[in-house]
Amino acid sequence: MKASRDGDRIVLALGGGEALILRWALVSLVAAYRVPPGQIDPRIAAVWYSRRGCQTAKMSEEDAGEWVRQIHAFKSENLALIEAWLGQLAKKPGRRIELVLTVDQAEAFVRVLNDHRLRAAAEHEIGQEEMDIRDPGPMERLGPERQTALVEIHFFAWAIEEILRQIAPDAAGWGAGSE
Repeated sequence: MKASRDGDRIVLALGGGEALILRWALVSLVAAYRVPPGQIDPRIAAVWYSRRGCQTAKMSEEDAGEWVRQIHAFKSENLALIEAWLGQLAKKPGRRIELVLTVDQAEAFVRVLNDHRLRAAAEHEIGQEEMDIRDPGPMERLGPERQTALVEIHFFAWAIEEILRQIAPDAAGWGAGSE
């Protein structure tokens, strides 16, 4: 994947395999975003709809429930964007594909990718110890599903970083001359 900026647009050039992984992630997120918070896998609810802040703020159960409903509504607002992105990704299956986002859409895209990363980590019980694996030996001990999830998590982290470099190239030292 290569990200570039063209005025107020971010262009993501994806290889066929990258596009396939992204399509799968977006399709699965559409389904997950449609599940009410009380019916979603508790592991996902713990990362998407955590109530720890509500407890710290001493919110009532009613207020905490309203907060969770608002987060769910915020996530659901991404559904139309995701459907549009899936439309772009479906144009040339198996070939190099460009996904074009406005800067505002790119910010939403980053949030959506991060939701997928959080969900994958929760579903496959991937914590910091697994995130720090850099050698094949320990990676093989994870099993195929956890390996796949970890690779996706890292791929989307890299994609997020590339997009953020296009949104704000001068942020966090990402300007000319920095690597």
